[in-house]
Amino acid sequence: MPTEDESVLLQGPERWNEHARRRRAQGPFRPDLRKAALHGADLRGAELAGADLTDAVLSESYLMSADLRGANLEGANLCEAYLILTELNDCRLVGANLDGADLSGADLTGAELDAHFRRSAVISDYLTIWPGERSPS
Repeated sequence: MPTEDESVLLQGPERWNEHARRRRAQGPFRPDLRKAALHGADLRGAELAGADLTDAVLSESYLMSADLRGANLEGANLCEAYLILTELNDCRLVGANLDGADLSGADLTGAELDAHFRRSAVISDYLTIWPGERSPS
């Protein structure tokens, strides 16, 4: 059974962003999306900063320009997800499956990647900012 947060997110990024802003206005908000089934979901521009997406299924989802700063994506399936221009600053991606994910222009400043992560397994470009690198000039 999906959590309240998962149900709202599945209604689309506009509905989700309204929900998240309302909840944040009431105080600290850490979206509970653990084990969420979001395969192929359209989450473009979704405000998911600080979300707990542990073991979530996000394969083939559209996360372009989403805000995932500080999110926990440990063990998440992001296989072939579109993470173009996504803010992944300070994310935890240990154990996440990123095979075939498009990270073009994504910002992974401060992100924690799996020790066995291979850049060759993802799509990236010169605008992608990897942990420990400075932004392109």
